[in-house]
Amino acid sequence: MKKVLIVFAILFLLGGVGAGCYFVFMKEEQQTPQNVQELSVTPPKMNDKVQPIMDLESRVSEITEYYVTERRINVYNQPNLQALVIDSLYKGEKVAVVEKANGWFRLSDYILYEEGGEETAEWVDSKGLSDSEPVIKEQERLEILDGYLQKSDDLKAHLDVFRNKTQQLLDDQACFPSDFEELGGWVRSVTYKQGNVYFIYCGGLEQENKIYLDVDTGKIFSR
Repeated sequence: MKKVLIVFAILFLLGGVGAGCYFVFMKEEQQTPQNVQELSVTPPKMNDKVQPIMDLESRVSEITEYYVTERRINVYNQPNLQALVIDSLYKGEKVAVVEKANGWFRLSDYILYEEGGEETAEWVDSKGLSDSEPVIKEQERLEILDGYLQKSDDLKAHLDVFRNKTQQLLDDQACFPSDFEELGGWVRSVTYKQGNVYFIYCGGLEQENKIYLDVDTGKIFSR
């Protein structure tokens, strides 16, 4: 009988030890996936730099200011070489571009002259413009001025004065190249018969647009 009890006691102890091992083993096995998941997370590197959103979205500003690079270019009322020529631009002039389309630059707002008519604006061929200001050498500058003055009265006698005063008026924007092309240069005044006085119209053909030049004194004046 004692032997039977001893056997049962041994079996009981073995069963308890087995149950304990099974419990410990299963607990570790249940914790393993969590531990693996935690180990799989890669910590951020200290050297990694986060790019600011503003830097990623920044764009280069589009160029809108250009210079005329040819001696003279036409301004059209439509982006078409067969369109009506409404003005001219001259080398060195700076313009502001408001629209670019198929090699043409629009310089003004659209204008509607009559209801139901076609909208027009000032257009130039982009080939005659550059975003860099052209360098005009002295010889070329004189050639350009002579082109404005070629029909002036007594040109040979007063060429130097005509050149200097024409350049002054252009620099001051009191006159524009188109004003000189209108008359072909300085015209001798019949109002001031006692001196060598010449005139040019700037900005219109009214008396108030008349600018006089006394070539003897170099004085520019208006009536």
